[in-house]
Amino acid sequence: MKTTKQPRITPWLGRGLAILALAASALPAWSHGYVSSPESRGLLCQTGGNSNCGPIQYEPQSLEGPSGYPARGPADGQLASAGLSQFSTLNEQTASRWTKRSIKAGANNFVWTFTANHATRNWRYYITRAGWNPNQVLSRASFESTPFCQVDGGGRQPPKTVTHSCTVPPRSGYQVVLAVWEVADTTNSFYNLLDLMVGDAPVYTWSAKGTIYPSVDLSVGDKVSTRVFDTKGERSEFQTRITVASASEGVANNWAYKLASQVNAEQVLLRAGQQAADGSISPVYGQNSVFVRNDSGLDRVEIQIDKAPPPNLDVLVSGLASEYTIVGGKLSIAFNVTAVGELDVSATVFDAAGVNKGSASVSLNNSGQTLTIALNQPAAGAHQLVVKGTPKAGGTVIQKTYALTLKTASTAYDYVFPNGLASYKAGTRVLQNKTGRVYECKPFPYSGWCSQWSANSTAYEPGVGAHWADAWTGL
Repeated sequence: MKTTKQPRITPWLGRGLAILALAASALPAWSHGYVSSPESRGLLCQTGGNSNCGPIQYEPQSLEGPSGYPARGPADGQLASAGLSQFSTLNEQTASRWTKRSIKAGANNFVWTFTANHATRNWRYYITRAGWNPNQVLSRASFESTPFCQVDGGGRQPPKTVTHSCTVPPRSGYQVVLAVWEVADTTNSFYNLLDLMVGDAPVYTWSAKGTIYPSVDLSVGDKVSTRVFDTKGERSEFQTRITVASASEGVANNWAYKLASQVNAEQVLLRAGQQAADGSISPVYGQNSVFVRNDSGLDRVEIQIDKAPPPNLDVLVSGLASEYTIVGGKLSIAFNVTAVGELDVSATVFDAAGVNKGSASVSLNNSGQTLTIALNQPAAGAHQLVVKGTPKAGGTVIQKTYALTLKTASTAYDYVFPNGLASYKAGTRVLQNKTGRVYECKPFPYSGWCSQWSANSTAYEPGVGAHWADAWTGL
């Protein structure tokens, strides 16, 4: 028997070929492409026709998802992004969100451009149903279930550019076409959306008649509105207003974008944004022009900012006496301040000539604190305490003024309270600096309370404690 001699393969070479074969079978099919005419939603993000699209602007060819639409494929609400989370911005859907290309019903050409032209099973085109809602996210219910155009790929590799002649069914106004490219040797397809204006709708021209300047950051509750005028006066029916709902929305560029977007969503005779070379107008984060339709009769647009009413801020003062006694040429005044809101609080004592005799300050946020002011060379006479609360967030300063009388001690006393506390007995006289008065300890049995005092137990403190009159007599 004759034996056919087989070529000899060295063991390492055999293993290398096997590994190479496995690696080749595991490589992805880098098939990529997009509809270039009419431009797809993703391509317009790259060329500037659409704005604020996210990373799709860098790779409009990459909208690849599972094959099998409509039975399988990307989930409802994710058709525009092909189910890819990094391109989820494309799933936004309103009547004004995306730039539209004008076509007529009937014969039209659809052009695909491939960055990697892979073997193809077919191309299919689906159009939105009559009466679809352009302000709802796109789902299978938004589209006709049968493609209006289907082209067989024959499993062959197409050229880098392919044109399909398709008949668009009767429609008018804004419609969306879902274009599907199904490759032949993977389980994936490419999904492109085309935003189209179908029919003989009039072509309008627009003129800039106002500007949304992102001039200042705004606070929660502030409102911004357009004021629209014709030659006879203001047309309130064309006003658009937004309310800042968060600190992020209040950032200047952000509220400008929100207002421009709201104008486009609400108005027919106005558009806001920046105008591209093809005439489309899209809102941007920053300065936006406000355009009026040239057949509208509208003459100009102004922007009005209404600041929200400030919160109810206040500064409260307690524990302040009307008279104080100078002892040994020295005097300190102690009192309580309470802030309603977040305030920087300052307190200053002025003499009759307007000379600053001493001050103290503290920052408070819906809280209170005791302030003590040691006066500089105090002298008897009329004085004023001026307390100011400056809002941390800006706004009107709160000011309150209190009259004070300083005098020298005219009544003899034994101690300046609370010095000598343990020695207090019936007839002991003390000077209370907080009130500027002298108090005498009452006879037995009340005298026992005169020495009942600590920083945490002040009920019998002369002149200021809750029950001071049970123990003391003011002189």
